[in-house]
Amino acid sequence: MTTHVLTTQGPRLAVLSCAIRNSGAGWQLINDVAHAPSGVSGVIQHPDHLEITHNVGAVRVSSLQVTPDEYYAARAVRCGASVGLALTRIYLYKGTSTAPVDPATLVASSGNLWVTGLLELPLATEGN
Repeated sequence: MTTHVLTTQGPRLAVLSCAIRNSGAGWQLINDVAHAPSGVSGVIQHPDHLEITHNVGAVRVSSLQVTPDEYYAARAVRCGASVGLALTRIYLYKGTSTAPVDPATLVASSGNLWVTGLLELPLATEGN
């Protein structure tokens, strides 16, 4: 897993980014010649949410967004994320429903969810 790190004079930020898809065998990271995750090491499918793992050594959450692509947006899929230091839970909803859908029911050969986030890392020490 590659983790891109933004550095400044102050806090360092780990870039989390990936595209995830369920083509029929469960939700997975897209990692091919055209897609490369940063800081995200896996996807775990649960009955009411997805969990992405990102053990980058974060000390604070800055931000994270999950966006459905045009395929899922046209089908009224919405996302909500609960972000932690080493994992994020992604809840998926259809239309105006307030009940999460089972992620296993959302299958598309070209439908993706895009994840982008920044997590604060410890201050750099000499040699890091």
